[in-house]
Order: sequence, then structure tokens, then C-alpha cells
Amino acid sequence: MSATRLAAVMVCTLVAAACGDEAAETVTSPETVTFSTAQFSNVIGPGGRRFYSFTLETSGPVTVTLASVTSADTGAPLTIPLRVGVGRPQGTECPPATVVTVPAALQSQFTHLAGDGIYCIDVADPGTVTTPVRFAVRFTHP
Repeated sequence: MSATRLAAVMVCTLVAAACGDEAAETVTSPETVTFSTAQFSNVIGPGGRRFYSFTLETSGPVTVTLASVTSADTGAPLTIPLRVGVGRPQGTECPPATVVTVPAALQSQFTHLAGDGIYCIDVADPGTVTTPVRFAVRFTHP
């Protein structure tokens, strides 16, 4: 760097430093959020439903995967879709705020953005269950 250029940079730096008594704004990085993975499974029959409650200490995304649907009698995998949702428990019910009807898969099927508090994962027969089925749901949350 030439002497003239270096002098210009130093002058600009000194002028910028002397231009105010205002406190500089401090930018902090966001807290690191730790995600937990949970799973629950159960059996539903035609017209049935089950839900599982959990508590969020921190706001964030709840990612849900209907991991498997199998025959309750034989354990054979089934391709029928089930209704899966996330909501807040109300007594003995779990009215979902976000809901999808999906077959089992090994990837996330939806994400629900949630605040802190008590939530529930609801699994129900959307009209496709003719005999009892066992399901497994995997979900991650902050």
C-alpha cells in the first residue's frame, strides 16, 4: 500500500472514531437452540385417534414424521395414509392447528412453528383404516 493511500485510510479512521459519543451497538449471536427427538407409537382402529403431549420450553419448529404404519396383527408394513397434526391439548382432545394426511415415510412431512407451552401430536384415521394399525411418529422440537 502506498504511503498516500495509508495516510488517507488513517485519516478516515480517525475522523470516523471522533465523530460521536454515541455508544456503539453491540450485536450478539442468537442462543444455540438444542433440539430433542422423540417418538411415540400406538394402535388405532377404524375411526380411531391417539395423541401424545409434550412441553416446549423455547419457541421453534416442531418437525413431524409419520415413520411407520403396520398391521397391528401381523406387523406387515402398510401404505395407507393417516392424519397427523400438531396442536394444543384441550382436555382429552388434541385439536390440531397444523394437519396433513400422509403415508409413512422416512422424511419429515411437515413443520409447525410453535411458541413455548404444552403441545400435542395427534394421529387419526382419515377414513382409510379398516383393521387396527400400529403407527410410529418421530418428531423434533426445541
